[in-house]
Amino acid sequence: MLLASLSGEGPSNGPVRFYAVPNIFFHKLEKTLSSSDVQSGTLTLFWKGFCESALPNRDCRLTLVDWLGHSWECNLQLGSNPHVTCQISGQWSDICKARRLTSGLVVKFGVTSSSNNRVLYFKVSPFIGVLTTLLGPTRDAKRKPFYQTEQYFML
Repeated sequence: MLLASLSGEGPSNGPVRFYAVPNIFFHKLEKTLSSSDVQSGTLTLFWKGFCESALPNRDCRLTLVDWLGHSWECNLQLGSNPHVTCQISGQWSDICKARRLTSGLVVKFGVTSSSNNRVLYFKVSPFIGVLTTLLGPTRDAKRKPFYQTEQYFML
């Protein structure tokens, strides 16, 4: 899903889905997931700091965007007054299952505006990605040999 160039052409000259990870964030947070965060289906964050500065000051819908560009619809619910925590639910449990999040894993969150953000970007940290490419030389034979190359990178 991540492309090195913005050409936007695929093998059939049709459009290719392009997702570019934002590289400037106004606010960032690193959270070590607890077993409750993963198993309950609700992510709990402290209100002071990141949430207070970056998120709306009321219960609302949020969109979480993962490192692959997939969007997840979630709900933000603030704790009692004064706000001590905020809880993110909705598709958070689906994120945990799909991305195989476990307790003890560090997740980084970021927002691209200074306040009242309804879109949060997140990724696991440190994230080691593997880019695999299959290469096949052109030959006039019934079988075409393929070679696999891998590139490792940190996000």
